Amino acid sequence: MDLAHTAICVSDLDRAMEFYDALGFEETNRFTLDGVENVYLGQDGDGDLQLRHDPERTTPIAPNRADVDHIAFTVDDVEGTYETAIDAGAAPVLEPTEVDAADAFAAFVEDPEGYTLEFYRWL
Repeated sequence: MDLAHTAICVSDLDRAMEFYDALGFEETNRFTLDGVENVYLGQDGDGDLQLRHDPERTTPIAPNRADVDHIAFTVDDVEGTYETAIDAGAAPVLEPTEVDAADAFAAFVEDPEGYTLEFYRWL
């Protein structure tokens, strides 16, 4: 069994698309179902991340209360990806650092919707 994708709700689809575009993601698929816009983003043709935008949603999107701790991405250049994310509007959470317990070099940011993203490479 393979994980197909991660779906996150966004309040501003254009802003989310611009942010993930800056990180190198491209739109791989898009459809609207029951008024909810679904956009799949990926790299190398894979649709790894799904953005869901419901323009009729009346409750706030609150990832910090939705039991989503973080979304992790393996990257070749942790420092460069971290800086690109900050330049694209992310808030810093943890600057690039070695995480000995995980045997990884990692950095964390908060995307414009409040989701925590981890960029890492194995040591």
